[in-house]
Amino acid sequence: MTDGGGPASNPLSDPEFVAGLRAVPSGLADESPSWEASDLTGTRPDGTSVTVGLDSVDRPLLLVFLSLDCDGCDTFWSGLSEGSDPVLGDVETVVVTKGPDRVSVDEVAALARRMPRTTVVMGDAAWTDYRVTGYPFLVVVDPASRRILAEAVGFGWSDVAATIGAGLH
Repeated sequence: MTDGGGPASNPLSDPEFVAGLRAVPSGLADESPSWEASDLTGTRPDGTSVTVGLDSVDRPLLLVFLSLDCDGCDTFWSGLSEGSDPVLGDVETVVVTKGPDRVSVDEVAALARRMPRTTVVMGDAAWTDYRVTGYPFLVVVDPASRRILAEAVGFGWSDVAATIGAGLH
């Protein structure tokens, strides 16, 4: 669709439009998923293998599934690199991207260097294990019980706060 013969406009480039988007509910309000949360395995951006075993995590875990070619993901890459959002104080955060054969390792490595307190796992298995079909997608896990407490598509930090709040309360 064009506007007056000009190029098609992308509403996701309009900050006012994006600010008005709300998370898509996951259906977890009254029921938990029938699958249990799983350990995360993959590769770090530096090429070494990584496993985030749920047994080794002692507080709720926020999984942030991101891509490099997603306008909505920029908010999360940037916010996590600043590390100043108080919402994340109650959870351990892990960023999950597709595997190194599907995303630019150099780009992920550059972003990961700006997030020294956040583990980045590059791997396809978690996307399947957690039934993630799009991004940015948020999942809150209770590692002790291996239960998925909340999940949602996220469009901004208010959605992160809402998803964490839903999972923890």
